[in-house]
Amino acid sequence: MNLRFLADVYDHWKGSIIGRLSQATLLDHLKVDQMATDSSQWGDVDRSLYAELLRVDKSMLIRHAEALRRNRKAYIEEILAVEGDLFLDPDIGISTNSQAGDEHLKATELHAILDHTPTRIVLVYQHIRARKTRERIPEIMDFLQQKGPGFHAYSYESSSVAMLFFSRRAERLDRIGDFYRNMLDWHAD
Repeated sequence: MNLRFLADVYDHWKGSIIGRLSQATLLDHLKVDQMATDSSQWGDVDRSLYAELLRVDKSMLIRHAEALRRNRKAYIEEILAVEGDLFLDPDIGISTNSQAGDEHLKATELHAILDHTPTRIVLVYQHIRARKTRERIPEIMDFLQQKGPGFHAYSYESSSVAMLFFSRRAERLDRIGDFYRNMLDWHAD
């Protein structure tokens, strides 16, 4: 997440997804990590607005002692210390490149987060550029399968972004899949 994009249409979209899943009690003790690449520029007003747009309480935002750009390893360790389900909001999403920058979540990091609490659901915002979403998402899933142990996944896709859901426990994600199939009916495909 980058401050200059705060309150764009994608934050409203993320909030709709998180809000509906929370209302349906499909998320357990959700915590949110904005993965801000410009964290030093964020003020209390910005964090409050971000929480409001995502339809979460501000107390659900993870506060870090370390900045993502300054000490990524310590930053990820702080995420690992959090209990419950997680929403991770990297600028771009999951990288399928070994030279991933700060604006990405790395495959090894996602696997470490899933390993730490196998029952949790991890939601990851994925931005898609100059590609069809239905082409890009399978590439991401294939890359993740090559980089770590088995996981279960579900995606909610639009033309330029997707919300990716991961867990080591299929039954947790099956409930989300059922929720969207019931809500969207024939539009679910």
